Amino acid sequence: MSAALALLLGTTLLGVDPCAGAPDLASAAEAIDRGEVARADYLSSLALAMSPDCPEALVIQGRVLTLKGRLREGREALEKAVRLAPNNAEARYQLGIWLYRRLLYAEAVPQLEKVVALRPADARAHDYLALNLEGLGEAERADLAYRSALKVKDGPFPDAFFDYYYGRFLLKQNRLEESRSHLDRAVALRPDERAVHYERGKLHLALKEYGAARRDAERALSLRDPAGLVLDLQVYYLLATVYARLGETELARKYAELSRTTSIPDRPR
Repeated sequence: MSAALALLLGTTLLGVDPCAGAPDLASAAEAIDRGEVARADYLSSLALAMSPDCPEALVIQGRVLTLKGRLREGREALEKAVRLAPNNAEARYQLGIWLYRRLLYAEAVPQLEKVVALRPADARAHDYLALNLEGLGEAERADLAYRSALKVKDGPFPDAFFDYYYGRFLLKQNRLEESRSHLDRAVALRPDERAVHYERGKLHLALKEYGAARRDAERALSLRDPAGLVLDLQVYYLLATVYARLGETELARKYAELSRTTSIPDRPR
């Protein structure tokens, strides 16, 4: 489901329209999804000029400010939206994502718990809740959240990366055959994503299926990853390990050296 429809549902949950007279904020959310940050900025600023306490406009503004690198102001806008409309699921959802991406897992969890209570069919929110619980080392609660996402993954708020996230989690838990079913599906759904091939390569390595591990690792290396989910050096390390298992010492040495000498790029927070 688009962020635009989510915004509209958020307003419906409130039972009132605190943004009466504001411009079309659904269009602003769609503009962000299309990468049209300037248009989203214009529409949200216009809405706030007319209705300074409009939660939906504050959500858009918070996202825009974050995309511009104005992180403190972005967080403040999202937190203000939550204060003004504590039952607005989209406001809490966007704040939860903001906190997760800054590794503030303990702060993100209560926001996302509220989202899944308000919007139980939101697979994305269940997934983000699980990811934050993973970050806190709470594997059992994370598994429950993933299972909740599984029940609604084909509903109105699907998450295209659910099988990747859950398959990766199951691999960490050494539940290898369960992981296989999800990572196979993730690769089928997202064949041009580096991350899904990388995780399945790690799974094949754990299962001692070295030929399959090689194919996935080499495929991962061939794919760009602008989001930075899986770094080049991670793929180099996987390739070095796989080639060593296969007895291809020159290739293993090459990628071991690359994994040692490749620097970790700075990531904007």
